Amino acid sequence: MKNKHLKALALPVLAAFFSASCSKESKQDALQQITGNKAQIASTTPGVDSANISLNWSQGLQPIQGFGAFAGRVTPFFESANRDTIMSLLWGSAGLQLNIIRGEIMYTYPFDKSTGIVTIKPAGTDISIVPGSAAYNALTDDQKAQISQLWVLKTVKQRYQTPIAFASAWTPPLYMKTNTSSVSGQNFNSLNYSCCSTDFANYIAGFVKGYKNEGVDLWGVSPTNEPENVFSSWPASYWTSSHLGQFVSNNLRPALNAQGFNNVKIIASENAAWGTANSFLSAMDRSNVDILAGHGYVEQGDLILGKHGFNQNPTTWNYATGNKPTWVTEASDDGGTYDASMTEGLKLATSMHKFLVNCSVNTYIYWLGMLAFQNNEALICTKSDGTLEFPKTYDVLGNYSRYIKPGYFRFGSSVSNNSNVLVSSYKNPTTGAFSIVVTNTGSVPVNLAMALSGFTSSTITGYVTSAASNDHWAATAPIAANSNGSFTAQVPATSVVTFTGTAN
Repeated sequence: MKNKHLKALALPVLAAFFSASCSKESKQDALQQITGNKAQIASTTPGVDSANISLNWSQGLQPIQGFGAFAGRVTPFFESANRDTIMSLLWGSAGLQLNIIRGEIMYTYPFDKSTGIVTIKPAGTDISIVPGSAAYNALTDDQKAQISQLWVLKTVKQRYQTPIAFASAWTPPLYMKTNTSSVSGQNFNSLNYSCCSTDFANYIAGFVKGYKNEGVDLWGVSPTNEPENVFSSWPASYWTSSHLGQFVSNNLRPALNAQGFNNVKIIASENAAWGTANSFLSAMDRSNVDILAGHGYVEQGDLILGKHGFNQNPTTWNYATGNKPTWVTEASDDGGTYDASMTEGLKLATSMHKFLVNCSVNTYIYWLGMLAFQNNEALICTKSDGTLEFPKTYDVLGNYSRYIKPGYFRFGSSVSNNSNVLVSSYKNPTTGAFSIVVTNTGSVPVNLAMALSGFTSSTITGYVTSAASNDHWAATAPIAANSNGSFTAQVPATSVVTFTGTAN
């Protein structure tokens, strides 16, 4: 759920990880068995905790398709004096190296039903238009948003060859809805199925064709965004599981195919909470859905209790997905006062860990790439003096997106003796490259004893995001393997550290 102008409602996620506490004596015994005296001495350092990590290369798990962010709010993005810098910091090699961008199938495009043509930019304008110019100022707010999104998506594709660009529909055009005067889904306002299912499907296909004509090949489309939302005032449309399944199979897939877009993926259903997506998708015809998706916000029960933000305890879906990829297509923390600190960063780290490990998702997409002010919904914020600010959520996402590439597979990892430590591991089975993401939610540093099974490596390097570091991902000196092939390393208090290496 989101407010088009300021996202005010969201829903939680994330659940359980490996936790088993033990005495200092038993910790020392376990460490000594794995890494010898060196680890034993380290574990007795005053004010430092310890943890044993086991990594099992042969336990291959889900493939990773990548990480991304929503392109909006696109008008402030387009108008920002820092837009090129922001774009580089999100999708460029010096920044998060995101490989996915999410856009919006806006409901305001002119649409010719007789030809199926959707006009995705105002007549006589192009993305070269200068913000603040007389021609730009003459545009309506809707037209500015249309040209802004086209600039963002086209520029990302051209500059960074970002492979996955997809777009979600918040609502059909108003004249296709049951209440033609309301942009929201309030009072179960929905697509008027009796007259407009074919029209809406052709509208989406026309949007895809319009972008293709501009040189932007969309990888996928989603016909809904939080289809259960009947309370909020922002653009939305109510759907039932039955109607969405019918629309996808009977209208949307045929409309895309008729335009030659047989390879464009259909994503559904993007409910605001992971648990809601589970019940919604389990009840619908998914035969023509390519990507099963939900959002990473708190569950409905938590929302009723006044909670917001990242879901800290997502649960595994209880229906057969048919091996179709599962994606988190939106998440952020709209839960209160702006917080750029590691406290907020650890909320994201916990959420991402549990979605990837407990729910085996293939993709995690943040809500907003940037905002023209300071708010927890965005990865990059703008201070009142116009300078950019990077909350720790930006850094934490980078611990995943920079070091876990599309085509990696998650492999086995566990922590045996420290409930403050979360670990997940990822590998490129072809090159042997691997990344191990360790989150320390505790208030003291932790000495890690990492035991490797099914592979060896000579050295690893850590990239540190912590409250104490001003760097986004401070690199450690290379860490050499112990004589028995294990590694000993330390992670700071309240930090996320990604260790990278190559299997021998």
